[in-house]
Amino acid sequence: MAKRESQKPLMIRAIMDLKSHLLHLEKSSESHIQRTKQEAEKLQKGELRVSQAKCAKIQQDIHQLRAQLNVLIIDNRDSELALRKKKYKVEMEIENWIQKYDADMGEKQTEFEEVDAVYTEEKAQLAELKEKYAVLEQEYSQIKEERRRSQEKKERAERELAIMVRAATHIQAFWKGYLVRSLLKSKRKKKGKGKKSKK
Repeated sequence: MAKRESQKPLMIRAIMDLKSHLLHLEKSSESHIQRTKQEAEKLQKGELRVSQAKCAKIQQDIHQLRAQLNVLIIDNRDSELALRKKKYKVEMEIENWIQKYDADMGEKQTEFEEVDAVYTEEKAQLAELKEKYAVLEQEYSQIKEERRRSQEKKERAERELAIMVRAATHIQAFWKGYLVRSLLKSKRKKKGKGKKSKK
């Protein structure tokens, strides 16, 4: 018990030391917390300023981009309108060309059918004429052959006549020569007899 009594002041002292130490720790941690808070607030303010500057820059960029977007939208609308007009014009031209093509093709088809009908008719006439020509050609060939034969016959007759005329001429010439010679002989004989009788 006496031992407990002697340890009491030590414990009180230890408790007092601990309390004092705790108080000191509390104060130092409070000041540390205060400093940390202040530093955090400074950082926060700095970050806030940077963030606000960034936000302002971003807002400015947003305004510029919106302005550019509006300009682009207006340009695109104008461009789209011009392209729509051009497209409409081209579509109308294409429609006109298609109608013209259809009309031209209709005319060409009609013209083709007319020409085809004339061609078919002329083809039939040509076939008929070819048949007639074949008959006429055959007749012409026969006539030509007959004329050739007739000509050959005529030429043969003319050659034979010429030979006969030449032969007759030779015979006549020979006969005349014979007669002349006979006459001359008889005259000579008469002359020879006449001379003999004169002597």
